[in-house]
Amino acid sequence: MPVLIVIFIISFLIIIHELGHFIAAKKAKVNVEEFGLGYPPKLLTLFSWRETDFTLNLIPFGGFVRMEGENIEDIEELQEKKSILKENKAAPFYAKTPKQRMVVTLAGVFVNLIFAIVAFSIVFSFLGIPVTLENQARIGQVVPESPAAEASLPENVNIVKIEVESVSYQIQNFHDVQQAVQENLGSQLTITVTGECDGVGCLDETNDFLVYARTEVETPEGQGSLGIIFQDVVLNFYPWYEMPFRGTWYGLKQAIGLGILIVQALGQMLIRLAQTGSVSRDVAGPIGIVHQAQQGNIISDDFWMNLGFAGMLSLNLAIINLLPIPALDGGRALFILFEKIFGQSKMKKIEIYANYVGFALLVTLIITITISDISRIING
Repeated sequence: MPVLIVIFIISFLIIIHELGHFIAAKKAKVNVEEFGLGYPPKLLTLFSWRETDFTLNLIPFGGFVRMEGENIEDIEELQEKKSILKENKAAPFYAKTPKQRMVVTLAGVFVNLIFAIVAFSIVFSFLGIPVTLENQARIGQVVPESPAAEASLPENVNIVKIEVESVSYQIQNFHDVQQAVQENLGSQLTITVTGECDGVGCLDETNDFLVYARTEVETPEGQGSLGIIFQDVVLNFYPWYEMPFRGTWYGLKQAIGLGILIVQALGQMLIRLAQTGSVSRDVAGPIGIVHQAQQGNIISDDFWMNLGFAGMLSLNLAIINLLPIPALDGGRALFILFEKIFGQSKMKKIEIYANYVGFALLVTLIITITISDISRIING
């Protein structure tokens, strides 16, 4: 099931990417010959609309847009048909102005970027705005069969004080708790906590619990002395009329922050690839994405989790397509900019060969990452 969900999400993101190209092309009056669901060979034509065939293809993944003249090689043909092209309702892609072609080329990236922001905004608007807890020692989880569990220490409360015999520790954060516990291993601690918390605030009431601090020998591997897992982030809610605006703002900030991390990771990957001819084990392709999603429980039946995952992948897709690599949207946009310096005819000829090279490099990179994904899964 998770595999099908990931395939559906990636296909959806590719389709809306191509839909961005399609809408921009129609706005610019470019003749769009085909909008394909899946990849060829073609199975059937579903319907035709405004001189565009909408087709269903054999490989049930993603989609594509085929525009007239998008990959034309004889650019001199354009010069011979200028007057004819101006009279047509829809013209080939290469006959449009650089500005129009730039908009069409980058429209897919724009749609993926907008979807990522919208996805993050919706998730945060409904689930709450993440807020970092400062100067609080919030108990997020009590480990079963631990001293904290045996003392019935509640979850979702703040520790405010710890007493051991005549010594009292005032607690401001979880570091204060760790220090007090480390200084009193093997002792009974009187832990004072607040009432139940809601978001960043907690009830004013306090309660005391007697909890034993296990020594290192007594503590199971992977647990702390008390058996407490602290929580440093909570989901906070504001009045309903504020949530869409706060969610959108937080979603935008998250998209920008995640985008910077993705760019940094891509830069490191390209440097490593150039230096060693290999990619980091942290880099994942489609197979690796599915595997990591399953291992980390990123994909589930939970709609909000899947929507957040889709937003993350959409942002990845937007940034990768913006890279100035031939055969990608960023590379195509770069050649359009160069046309003003070197001329359309000369740059088109260079772009044709550059796209061959760029496509070959992309296929090589995909194969390398796929081999790395499979090796990582087999070797654990």
